[in-house]
Amino acid sequence: MKWKEWDIVANDEKLWHDREEKGILKAEYIGDYRLRLWFEEDLDVSIYELDFYTLIVEDNPGGVFEVLKDRERFQLVEGDYALAWLNPETGLYDEQAIDIAPESIRFFCEKYGKKLKVAEPTMPA
Repeated sequence: MKWKEWDIVANDEKLWHDREEKGILKAEYIGDYRLRLWFEEDLDVSIYELDFYTLIVEDNPGGVFEVLKDRERFQLVEGDYALAWLNPETGLYDEQAIDIAPESIRFFCEKYGKKLKVAEPTMPA
């Protein structure tokens, strides 16, 4: 269900006009299927914790995400603009790597995550 919510948002062009996502600066595995995520802002950072259990196990999107049900693979996450799980055998971003766009992760964080620090809006110059 949560992935279907994202599909609706992702396909609504009005929501994306003139919007730029700066991306994820860092992703830290904190246990089970939970991650702490740092998002780049104009002059600050926003930090969330997000439990991916409902997104990966309960919602079961299948496909490439199926391997992330393995907690050992899940904890090999990296945050470098997108959320990425490199190929565990090669350590490379290749056909075995998995990534999720930062816009998608921010959507889930804002809707279902725990806000640890949300950047204050910047004043226009």
